Amino acid sequence: MNEPPKDSSATKFKRSHYLVVVLAVAFTAAALDQVSKWIAGAVLTPGQPQEVISGLLDLNLRTNPHGAFGLFASFPDDLRLPILLALGVLGILAIVTFSIRTLGWSTKNSVALGLILGGAVSNLADRAIRGEVLDFIDIHIGSQSTWPTFNLADVAIIAGSLALVGIMIATWPKKKHEEEMPEN
Repeated sequence: MNEPPKDSSATKFKRSHYLVVVLAVAFTAAALDQVSKWIAGAVLTPGQPQEVISGLLDLNLRTNPHGAFGLFASFPDDLRLPILLALGVLGILAIVTFSIRTLGWSTKNSVALGLILGGAVSNLADRAIRGEVLDFIDIHIGSQSTWPTFNLADVAIIAGSLALVGIMIATWPKKKHEEEMPEN
């Protein structure tokens, strides 16, 4: 087969296309998260959960100055925020770099990366602007809270991460087979 050289204009166009997909999905995820947080902040009162599905789902406005699942809660306030911002940026760079190097560019990968990037950037924006993240989705069973309160950015990050893991699992046997094939 005649494959274009790695730096051909066709390859650059494909990479540009995938980058546009990543950025469009990231922008959409971040915008939806920020709008939902704005609405939640306007209509919900902290400490007064609004039942959506009895015994399962409430909207409950909370702020999270700590990391996910309360990480870094014991750190001093003036140290916690810069650490969380730096870790967020480093995490985004690591995930994007690892994913592209491991999986290459594809529409599926671009959508998954866009979800992760959009969610992470939206939560980072909250931290940078407010010093904390606004959460409002509370899933529980009965009166027992079984999951930390979260937001749409968290949903995007988890969905994108699960998609990347699924893509890796689905493509791993093929990549392994290609690596084992002798070159001509």
